[in-house]
Amino acid sequence: MNPGKIRRMAKIEQFASTEAEGYLKIARYYRSDYIGLHLIRNFFLVTIGYILLIVLYLLRNGMEILDTIYTLNLMGMAVGWIGGYVILLAIYSVLTYTVCSLRFSKAKKMERYLDHQLEKMQQKYEPDENDGK
Repeated sequence: MNPGKIRRMAKIEQFASTEAEGYLKIARYYRSDYIGLHLIRNFFLVTIGYILLIVLYLLRNGMEILDTIYTLNLMGMAVGWIGGYVILLAIYSVLTYTVCSLRFSKAKKMERYLDHQLEKMQQKYEPDENDGK
């Protein structure tokens, strides 16, 4: 075996196992599947978080709300809460889409880089068919 080939393979393997390991897992997905999976996860996490915020608000101000329940505009309060939820969900969805798109493009670049390195190594160290004759 060629010592240069072994060193190059070791460098590629070290790079793939340390720096690119997480990105190679991402690169296995289709772009739409990867982003869609994270957007669904984002939807559930924002919904749970917002419900917890509302519960905390109601626990903190529950007595005041009960004292003024007949004078409160409950419809306005519900519309405000739903509007806040929709705005929060939209903001987090845009952030999630942007971050996932950037991660996916970086993962694909890593994958192409590693493929290129392997092809380069194969071309450099592969003996020509004409050399043996």
